[in-house]
Amino acid sequence: MGIRARGLAFASAAGIVFFTAAGARAQSQRLELGIGDRYDQVIAGRRIVIYKQAAKDGLRFKYVALWLTPGWSQWVKKEMLLKIARAGYTPLIVYYTFGDKNSVEYLEADGGARLKAWYADIQKNLIPLVDIGSPVLVALEPEFNIVPPSGTPITSWAGWNEIAGKAIDMIHQGAPLAKVGFCPGDWGNYNLEASMSQAARKSDFIAFPEMRASTDPTRNTASASYQDVIGSALAFSNYLKRTFHKPILWAYLALSSYAKGSPLGWQDIQERMIRKIFEREDDLVKNGVFGLVYFEYDDAPTHGTQFFGQAERHFGLKDAAGRPKKAWYIWKKHSQ
Repeated sequence: MGIRARGLAFASAAGIVFFTAAGARAQSQRLELGIGDRYDQVIAGRRIVIYKQAAKDGLRFKYVALWLTPGWSQWVKKEMLLKIARAGYTPLIVYYTFGDKNSVEYLEADGGARLKAWYADIQKNLIPLVDIGSPVLVALEPEFNIVPPSGTPITSWAGWNEIAGKAIDMIHQGAPLAKVGFCPGDWGNYNLEASMSQAARKSDFIAFPEMRASTDPTRNTASASYQDVIGSALAFSNYLKRTFHKPILWAYLALSSYAKGSPLGWQDIQERMIRKIFEREDDLVKNGVFGLVYFEYDDAPTHGTQFFGQAERHFGLKDAAGRPKKAWYIWKKHSQ
């Protein structure tokens, strides 16, 4: 089924079994790889199912990621997860609701109406989606720890532990085979203890992302430190391991190939960053990272252009016509 070799098993907090990259292939420790952000996409005028195309292309992977953004129930259906699971893969649901408005005041406004709506969506829509009779990973609220434009950051709010813990309990109860964890962003300020310590005890894993693009408005994107994605990932995963003592999922790696008006202007840098990640694969595993998921398989011409501008449309390992970029060959090589 195109699945990478599994290693040593260990039990999660919910009694679910994970498979680490260590164990059977301890002499060459491996990450469990994944791809995707959506189920299907129109490529060169033809609608393709992303994970099927990746398998046809010769990639080997375990996780298939689907992002749930506001309004998601209109386009992500349970049958999609069932098909992914029947094909031998594990669905990864990235559940994204609040975005960069995520302040304490925003969540508590109007008597906590937004939180009530969040719990209702989890109960009514998310739980039935992921209760498929086989394992599903659920990464909740990616980058919830972002510093909001105004108001109090979530990281300063001990009350988030109870709120997050309730969501985890709901999913565990309603979908017993789901593995659940929150997904803080790596901003270089390691300050998650107040908001996550109690909730982390209920989590099956902790997830994190890394994203880079030449258009980042906040950083010198030509600097070696900005392009040192693996250095950032190792430092943050080490912090998460020491702080929360949970398995760690690199839930989305997004590296844009776009620069200076060209979809491939940063292609060499994209390829180099991925190559350096795999050169340190053993170190990631030692930090407790069990999986690495690439966002996204193909460029997305209709993607929004929020934080990274035009670069948002060129995170793919392949371009919008389905042609491999240099990074695709590195990813395929290391998926074998």
